[in-house]
Amino acid sequence: MNRKLTTATLISTALLMACAGPAPAPEPGMKVLHHAWGEEMQVATDADWSGYTKIILRSAPVAFMDNWRRNQERLHGKQIRDEDVERIAKAVSDRLAQAMSAALTEQGGYELTSESGPGVMEFQPNIIDLNIQATGWVENAIVEYLPQTRGEMTVEVVIRDSVNNELLAVAWQQQSDPRQGDMERTLSVSNAHAFRLMSRNWSSWLVGQLDEARAGS
Repeated sequence: MNRKLTTATLISTALLMACAGPAPAPEPGMKVLHHAWGEEMQVATDADWSGYTKIILRSAPVAFMDNWRRNQERLHGKQIRDEDVERIAKAVSDRLAQAMSAALTEQGGYELTSESGPGVMEFQPNIIDLNIQATGWVENAIVEYLPQTRGEMTVEVVIRDSVNNELLAVAWQQQSDPRQGDMERTLSVSNAHAFRLMSRNWSSWLVGQLDEARAGS
């Protein structure tokens, strides 16, 4: 299945469904570096990764899963305000930025910068299909609802040369609560911990893919 590699900030639902099958045919000028269940990376065939040592890291826009707000309001029996949605999106985006910054510099050995130039890549991460449990729980005289997961998300990054805007790579991976199955009340602190772990796992995986790309260039 072909994947359209553009500056778009979202992955289509059809693309995500393709992760279960064989590796898709890469776009012209690209090759599939890695493809497995729930994750993929395509890289430019002629990119010299050894020449890139610096990264401009953009903040990640957030797109919630379809009907997330309606489903959470029905489940928890309370209204989710616009400011709540904005606060959640910002918190998840900020945690991803922190995790990626740490992994890219400490594990990957890259330098973060704000200026374009030779040897500088521009990373545009995107958070897609964010599904996070709203804080609180439903309770009646018989049963109290305790979620087994704090949520899930898909993270994509589009990597380009900062000077000529040439597409270097696109990577994406699905992430779910590493502590899934632990039934506990949904609190802001448990949500924060879960999405911090997801962001760290994604960032470590990405650095591993970059290491493989550099080794093969």
